[in-house]
Amino acid sequence: MATLPLSLFAVGEPALAGHARLARHHLDDACWIDNATGWLDGADALLDTLVRDLPWRQGRRLMWGAWVDEPRLTTSVRLGEAPPLLRTMARALANTYGVPFNSCWCNYYRDGHDSVAWHADQEGKLRRDPLVAIVSLGGPRRFAVRPRGGGPQRPFTMHSGDLLVMGGAMQHRWEHAVPKCAHAAPRMSVTFRHG
Repeated sequence: MATLPLSLFAVGEPALAGHARLARHHLDDACWIDNATGWLDGADALLDTLVRDLPWRQGRRLMWGAWVDEPRLTTSVRLGEAPPLLRTMARALANTYGVPFNSCWCNYYRDGHDSVAWHADQEGKLRRDPLVAIVSLGGPRRFAVRPRGGGPQRPFTMHSGDLLVMGGAMQHRWEHAVPKCAHAAPRMSVTFRHG
């Protein structure tokens, strides 16, 4: 039996979509999120390729005095050696935002039990107002943001091929998470950073 696509726009040959438009959401006076639905066509095929070809590992973290497995698989991608489409995506982001996106990190969420807890990216400790761009591949998942330390959440549902960019002081003032859920199809976040 053939499997259904995870998204109508996610099928076919992977390529940047010419029709996607960015929408900006201001979270406070200095923090914003841009998102674009269907920024990447053929995202399900790219998911299959990256799951097969990238060197995935399961990290371990010290939590409450014990080492635990991170609930997802991860890998760092050198853009100079990356599949051509990842380099094309990084160039398109650089053209849009006027800064080079020269690092790439991928998280693979195998099912709804895989997640990432509330955090801000390390770039917030290293530079002022860093940009973090995430392209979602695979099944839909909730991506939530909240003020650092807690407060009302702003949820975004990311579908296969969607783009979300965190900018301004987001990594200084806000946290983000991909919460666990009862059921979810495999999903990958391809994260581009500049610096």
